Amino acid sequence: MEKKPDELPDALRQSASQPPPSRRPKADGPAGFGIDELLRLSSWSAPFPAPLRKRVMERMREHRVSRGQLLARRGEIPSAWFGLMEGLLKTSVLSADGRSSTLGGILPGCWFGEGALLRGKPRHADYVALRDSRVALLPQDDFARLLQEHPPFKDFIYGQINERLHYFMDHVGDVRLMRGPARVANALCGLAHPLNNPLGLIHLPIAQDELAAIAGVSRQRCNLALQHMQAEGWLHVGYGQLTLLALEPIAGMARAG
Repeated sequence: MEKKPDELPDALRQSASQPPPSRRPKADGPAGFGIDELLRLSSWSAPFPAPLRKRVMERMREHRVSRGQLLARRGEIPSAWFGLMEGLLKTSVLSADGRSSTLGGILPGCWFGEGALLRGKPRHADYVALRDSRVALLPQDDFARLLQEHPPFKDFIYGQINERLHYFMDHVGDVRLMRGPARVANALCGLAHPLNNPLGLIHLPIAQDELAAIAGVSRQRCNLALQHMQAEGWLHVGYGQLTLLALEPIAGMARAG
């Protein structure tokens, strides 16, 4: 039988605290997807008739990016829409003086990069692999054709852009004022958000050093924050992954600053 990824319950999606699930967290994260599996799990392709979904799948290509390498660079002209099949990415910007600021993390199942495609102008941020990753690329021409010919796809794209705008306004604006523990909590809330985690994974395939990179804190500070959350019963820290048990108190920790 085909194995589906662990899904985030509706209550967690809505940031409502729930008792910890009875099941134990798995020892590893979800397996990577092929392009066909990624399309099957993507809500935007669900309305497509089978011939169109097959045509889209045939037009996509797989791109591999090694840990620490760039998938896309700030300032480049975009040529494709991205879907993460396996691995972990972060979005970051680099200031003129060389300082880096992370905007968030991207989990498998997420589609991203549509804003730059629609604008047709250079990207404003870098996409960096935090571990070896596999990405599906839909060429720009095919992306534009879907927008023109399939209204449900257009609705999905503009809905995602609108949601992304509100997400950054809500979650990114105050990060500079946050203390280390709040930054870690804020990063976790970002990873749980449907924009970055559309499959609703509760077993987040992320190690502590990777979360620290997304939160912009040292690994030691990240570890202390995670140990506190685990002691409170809000999450479980596993090898190379974190299991979310109660998101609302984590969100409260982020809001407290």
